[in-house]
Amino acid sequence: MRPDIETLFNYLRDVIYEPENAALNVEKLPEDIQEFGKGLQYFVDCVIEINTLATALSKGDLGSKLPSRDNEMASPLKSLHASLKHLSWQAQQIAAGDYSQRVAFMGDFSDAFNKMVEQLDEREQNLKEYAFHDSLTQLYNRNFGMFTLDIWLQEKRQFALIFVDLDSLKHVNDEFGHNEGDIYIKNAAKHLNAFSHDTMVCRIGGDEFMMLAPDINEEKANIVIEYINQNFINEPYLHDKPFEYSFSFGIVEVDRDNSLPASDILSIADERMYQNKRTKKIARRKRCNNQDVTGKNS
Repeated sequence: MRPDIETLFNYLRDVIYEPENAALNVEKLPEDIQEFGKGLQYFVDCVIEINTLATALSKGDLGSKLPSRDNEMASPLKSLHASLKHLSWQAQQIAAGDYSQRVAFMGDFSDAFNKMVEQLDEREQNLKEYAFHDSLTQLYNRNFGMFTLDIWLQEKRQFALIFVDLDSLKHVNDEFGHNEGDIYIKNAAKHLNAFSHDTMVCRIGGDEFMMLAPDINEEKANIVIEYINQNFINEPYLHDKPFEYSFSFGIVEVDRDNSLPASDILSIADERMYQNKRTKKIARRKRCNNQDVTGKNS
């Protein structure tokens, strides 16, 4: 083998197997192949740049230095690098809850990635449904209700908080079974949900509900909830039942200047609800006493 050819061959071999020791002194080559030697050096530099980037990508390092603009051989790899950087950004957006992200630039991988995002979105929606909704009534649950109340207070919104407690649910459960008790609760949810389209209704306990009605004062809220209670009392389901439906309630009007925390507002509403319940019990006793007196006199 010619010495100059052997020199070039050894240089290429070192580039492949011992790149740290690879060296070529172009000036020691015959003049007629020095230009070829320079071209070979440039080719090797391009290969080394490609190998450096490929090694970094294989380790997940997207911050490594990119090959020079003149390195046309590295174009596909630089394109892959850009795609992976964008994919990394999309993954961060998905982690933050943006499930609208889709990939359309990586062939078969795109289908798998997009399917994964759709499944994550569906699972999160199912979790939210479970975490924020009451399984019996399909209303919001206590967690979501308290979360919303805190947000409305932070936003200085004007609204009425209505605390509702079903009357005699324990009696219905004990005397007629828990199935009737569940129907009682579900029928209450149906009627309360008719308050207004923008009122948030949530079940916060076994027989307790909380309603947040925006932009309404206490007087108007009282009129609406009394009307709903009358409809509830006259629920068609009761026409052949030996028990009655009704609920007691307490209302607190919250304005934009409110400084009370959620716990105090709920305590006030709870006390007003019990006052409403006591008032109705007293009225029932008076009616019963009057009926007894009337019956004896007759």
